Amino acid sequence: MRLPALTPAMLQKAIAIYQDLAYGSGRVRRPIEPPAEAGPEALLAMFQKETAEAIPGHPVHRYTLRLGNRNYPFMKLLLQEHLLPGEFFFGVDSHDQMEIKPTYPDYEQFMAVRRFNRDLKRQIEQGFQLAGLDTSARLRQMLVEAGAAPGRPCRGLALVVDDEEDLAAAVEILLQRAGFRTWKVHDGKAGVAAAQELQPDLVLLDYELPELDGLQVIERLRADPTTQGIPILLNSAARIAMADIQKADGFLAKPFPEAQLHDMVDRVLRAREVRR
Repeated sequence: MRLPALTPAMLQKAIAIYQDLAYGSGRVRRPIEPPAEAGPEALLAMFQKETAEAIPGHPVHRYTLRLGNRNYPFMKLLLQEHLLPGEFFFGVDSHDQMEIKPTYPDYEQFMAVRRFNRDLKRQIEQGFQLAGLDTSARLRQMLVEAGAAPGRPCRGLALVVDDEEDLAAAVEILLQRAGFRTWKVHDGKAGVAAAQELQPDLVLLDYELPELDGLQVIERLRADPTTQGIPILLNSAARIAMADIQKADGFLAKPFPEAQLHDMVDRVLRAREVRR
């Protein structure tokens, strides 16, 4: 969706779906009513605008509206730009990516909140899709409709490990257009198993995953002589310590544009050739 296409009815529908699932019937919620005759600029003014520009000349934007949920006050409604410049989709930012170690007090309680938020995010985004709002599923469909790029020499096998299935599929399409064969899985344990079995030329690894998180996946792959040399490109929307980023061969901060994805893949593979 291009931002000029945003209407009050779309935004009202997104807020209603979010709040119905986040709070349930009969619960107190924050009343939000987009002005009925407002244009896109006035609607976007309800959000906080965030811009990232990891590669100069390739800014990525997102708009966030903090609505919370019945267990956690910081979750947000998103209008997100990702992969395709200028195309936005509705989503949810669980905003619970703080680094919490098992030794911290209340670790189990925080993990329970994180699991709740992950499940709720999935439900809300499915609700958006069923209501006809643009979501990451639409982003994936746009890439499918664009078709394959002209034939290129095969650059090897890329393994995509990401629990957001539509976004993983979109990234997979972009990697295929860049000349890679691909395989994708959606949790950390499956990522380790696939890397050991398939011996890919590259792993594109999300940081926040069920079963094993991205750092645990890296630890297991580096400890196995059969996988320790596979280049790993870590990606995340969370703030990650530099020491943890350096455990991978490269890092992409979400959201990122297609150009940045291709640039980082090239850098990681060039560095592997230098090491060889």
